[in-house]
Amino acid sequence: MIRVRLMERPECGLCDEAVVALRRLSRRTGLDVERIDVTRDPALLERYVVRVPVMVVGDAELDAAGIDDAAIERWLAEVGR
Repeated sequence: MIRVRLMERPECGLCDEAVVALRRLSRRTGLDVERIDVTRDPALLERYVVRVPVMVVGDAELDAAGIDDAAIERWLAEVGR
C-alpha cells in the first residue's frame, strides 16, 4: 500500500482531475490517499498555493497539474518502493 498525500485547494479544477486520476490508479495499485486542503494551514498555503495539485509520498513530491495517469503511475512505482 502506497500512502499518497494530495495537496489541494477548494475550487481547483486541476486538483479535481488529480483526485479522479488517483481513484482510477487505486483500482490497480494499492493507494491510501489523504487529501489535504492547503488553505487550512498557513505554512502549507505558502508552500503549495501556486503549485497545487501536488502528490507527496514520503519526501518525494510530484507537481501533478496536467500529468496523465501513466506518468503518475510510473512516479508512484518509483517512489513507492
